[in-house]
Amino acid sequence: MDERILQEIKERLDIVDFISNYVELKRVGSYYRGLCPFHQERNPSFFVSPERQMFKCFGCGAVGDVITFYMKIENLTFKEAVERLADKLGIEIQKSETEEANIYEIKRLLEINQIALNFFKKNLTEYKEVIDYLIKRGLRLESINYFDIGYAKEGNYLRDFLFSLGYSLDEIHKAGLLNDKKEDKFQSRIIFPLIDISGRIIGFTGRIFPEKEMAPKYLNSPDTLLFKKSKFIYGLVYSKDYIIKEKEVILVEGQFDFLLSFQNKLKNCVAISGSSLTKEQLQILKKYANKIVLAFDNDPAGFKASIRASLMALSMGFEVYKLIFGLYKDLAEFFENNNTIENLNKLPFIDFLFNYIQNTYDLNNLDHKKAALDLILPFIKFLDIASASFYIKNLSALLEIKEEFIVEEIQKISKVVAEEENEEKYVLEREYTQKNKILELLERYVALSKLLNKTEEIEILKQEIPDLISEYLEEISNNEYKEELINLRMIYETISSSELEREFNLIKKEILKEYYKNKISYYKELLDSLNLTNNKTLEELLKQVKFYTERLKNLEKNG
Repeated sequence: MDERILQEIKERLDIVDFISNYVELKRVGSYYRGLCPFHQERNPSFFVSPERQMFKCFGCGAVGDVITFYMKIENLTFKEAVERLADKLGIEIQKSETEEANIYEIKRLLEINQIALNFFKKNLTEYKEVIDYLIKRGLRLESINYFDIGYAKEGNYLRDFLFSLGYSLDEIHKAGLLNDKKEDKFQSRIIFPLIDISGRIIGFTGRIFPEKEMAPKYLNSPDTLLFKKSKFIYGLVYSKDYIIKEKEVILVEGQFDFLLSFQNKLKNCVAISGSSLTKEQLQILKKYANKIVLAFDNDPAGFKASIRASLMALSMGFEVYKLIFGLYKDLAEFFENNNTIENLNKLPFIDFLFNYIQNTYDLNNLDHKKAALDLILPFIKFLDIASASFYIKNLSALLEIKEEFIVEEIQKISKVVAEEENEEKYVLEREYTQKNKILELLERYVALSKLLNKTEEIEILKQEIPDLISEYLEEISNNEYKEELINLRMIYETISSSELEREFNLIKKEILKEYYKNKISYYKELLDSLNLTNNKTLEELLKQVKFYTERLKNLEKNG
């Protein structure tokens, strides 16, 4: 990429103004501070320097310039970020002949899709029975217009219209609007445009109308140069800001579920239409929220999809919940029956499973007990040790099975969970380990202790949490010129004494929390790796888990 282009983008985009579109920033001295958009936090550790035109998060380690920020926040490659920013600023980028041809083809496909959408929308105005059907399903006219819903009548009218405008049959086919026989792909269907996060129309979904026995109910655009089904999330262009605000995303199955939810003020939702949830889609959603609320259909297929989706989401570090909307088939039906968001409830997904087990299985039946274990144990495997201990105890009481036997079963299924097919590998992925997080927190703690003249607190902390932590503290304290520490001290010098004092105490609590979590994880690993036939060993390990779990609970209760 031409260095001149990069420099011009950086010169014309002020990083504070740009990031303020995504993050609420507050000035602190010569810096700006806010909550990091790349990880969940309660205390702001995300800093932006207008002087250096750089950002840095001291919680998760994210760092870079305005281009880097745009890449991370919009889930773009470097090339995509530069091209989109250049386009926004009207900066021309010289392209190779191949790139020029590719850009021309994309431009043509986007033109075709826009014309097709206008064509479908005009058709809809001529079909009162389709509008009546949409209204009967609960959609208001303003929603029909807002979401650009259209209609494709039977015949090859779109093909002929586009051809008359100068587009070749090959181009129309590449846009996904023709089948292999070069006929209109969408016929006698209600049309929902597929719009990407940039507002581009990249494809369509068609719902059959009127009903036909032999026709599929829904039909999606095929993968094209513009549209990749495994990476597309319906409705994200509308709901992104609401998801960021609520810090959670509600996942529904189809277009009607999304449209009626959004219309009825449940706006932090998106739909995975016509396909199973993919890892790529979760990676995109991870940019906006760490909590997922599943609202799939209340039928066996929806339940199965929820199990798969929740395990995949847990493996990627999401908190997973289940949306409870009564006995209705789906959210669309829930809102069609004049319910409101006040009638909705959500549960941690594992609590939902416990309720499901109690309501579905005969727990006096041995086969049913085995089925209950097979269902719920993979979820316990993904929990932190404190939560796992809690649910193991509850499951033991519910199924009348000793806790140590349940622990042994969890160990047996761990590899099964990790060895699913490639797209369903439930391997825990964390961007930052606990040790890295502790180190980050300690750097901040040491910087503050020096500014507040409280270096004696470091010795107190050493006594409270010895071994590994002491090594970290020694390393940080003996390296006065470490760049990270110097940067921290410069930032903290811009903050008032009262804020510094509060920050100092909060960071200590966070360090202790991470330390206790670290110790709990350590003993969990021992539980996983040792042969637990020795009851004395098991008792000792569980005792250590209980000890640190209680300390963690007390700290959270008082903090």
